[in-house]
Amino acid sequence: MTEKPEEKRAFVRVAFKMDTSVRTRDRTIWSSNTLDISMNGIRLATTETVPAEGTLCEIEIVLAESPDPVIIEARGSIVRSATGTLAVHFSEIDIDSYDHLQQLILNNAKDPDRAEQEFRAHWGIR
Repeated sequence: MTEKPEEKRAFVRVAFKMDTSVRTRDRTIWSSNTLDISMNGIRLATTETVPAEGTLCEIEIVLAESPDPVIIEARGSIVRSATGTLAVHFSEIDIDSYDHLQQLILNNAKDPDRAEQEFRAHWGIR
């Protein structure tokens, strides 16, 4: 029997397509091709030239459009940048956005029980 490799990520990642903007000091990158998201960060595909790793940014994730928009807003830094993709680690998120993000992950996780355990073990972001 083959053992699964140990998961080293602190948080469950889920695939979920949503419109996302990543704003740096000098530009905004738009993507509607989010690859995955967790309580810790987001990874998305883009055709734009990506900023360098370590670049500070603000992230806006649109979950629902008008008339009652639901938007997750966070601050973070780019932790991986390569041609076609970039990953952002969240460093700040307001309580409403945190609640929306937690619900998004719980609703889309392959293992919701594991996600619930992580939420109880790690209140907040790292």
